[in-house]
This record gives sequence, C-alpha cells and structure tokens, in this order.
Amino acid sequence: MSTTRSYPSHRPPRFRPFQGRTLTVAMAAGLAALVTLAAVPVQAQQAPMQRRLAQPPLFSMPASGARAAAVDINRDVRPALEAADLWIGLADINRAQQSWEQAAPVFQRAISADAWAKRLQAARAPLGRVKSRKTHDAVFTRSLPGQPDGEYVVIQYDTVFEHKAEAHEMVTMAFGVDGRWRVAGYLVR
Repeated sequence: MSTTRSYPSHRPPRFRPFQGRTLTVAMAAGLAALVTLAAVPVQAQQAPMQRRLAQPPLFSMPASGARAAAVDINRDVRPALEAADLWIGLADINRAQQSWEQAAPVFQRAISADAWAKRLQAARAPLGRVKSRKTHDAVFTRSLPGQPDGEYVVIQYDTVFEHKAEAHEMVTMAFGVDGRWRVAGYLVR
C-alpha cells in the first residue's frame, strides 16, 4: 500500500525531507560527538596546565589572574626531563648547595643558597628516602603566571617516599640563554 505525501509549495517536488525526527536527532548527536572529539585534545592539554598553575613552585610565584598558558604539544620535552631528573637526584641525596648552583637564575634570585638548604631539609627530611618516582606528565608552555614569557616545562612526578606513600612533586624547568634547561621551581606535596 502506497501513501503519498503533500509537500509545501516552496519545496521542489524532487526534495524528500527526512522520515521523522529520529534521523535529525541522530545527525545532531553525531555532529555533537564530532565537535566534542575535535575539542578533546585542547581540553586535555588545558586541564592539567590549569591544575599545575594552581600549584606554585617552592619559591612561590605570585598568584595572578593571568589567562591559561599556551601549550605547544609539538615541543620535545625530553631534554628538560633529563635535566630535571639529574637535578632532583641532587635533592634526593640532600645536595642543596649543588642543586641551588645548577638551578635557573630566577630560582637563585628568589631564594638564597642557605635558605634553600634549610627549606629543602625541612620539606624532604620528614618524608624519608625516595623509594620510587614516576613521571606523571610534562607539559611545555611559553608563559607562566608571574614569570616573563619564555620556554618552560612543568613536570609532575608521582613519588613514593619511605614515610609517605603517595606524594606529588612538581619541577618547573626554564630554558636559559645558555641553551640549557634549568630548574626554576620545585614543590613537593
């Protein structure tokens, strides 16, 4: 049995509208899913960066209402990770003087070597020795609140200490004029 439909006069007779709302809803859901999928990488990059910006490094950058930092996903962060691992190894064995000497100028201006030694000892001694450390993530950015624009890598570690099973360390690396990555901030929680 055949049924005929009448079309409004403003549509040409060859045009056939969708059969019911189901297809229109499905197309809208598909379009929404496509838009959501396209936005995931940007959101995935921004959320960790906003979390990191809420946690200032040990030398306490001033909080500001600055916009979220621009993230460059194509930047190779391995050299910064290697430099951070070497530096944090000095902190692990309580070589505060050496770690301060190898830090970025912004770190050295923010805290004296003696004050750094005291602060490192106060922060790390209650935790005990490092049992394990795993890089959680590392994000390259060109701006940080309270700092001049430059090249930075914010690294988060999941660390297990003798006296604290779940600790988080954050090391902020800055690319210097000498072409080397140096520590600009350190935080352990």
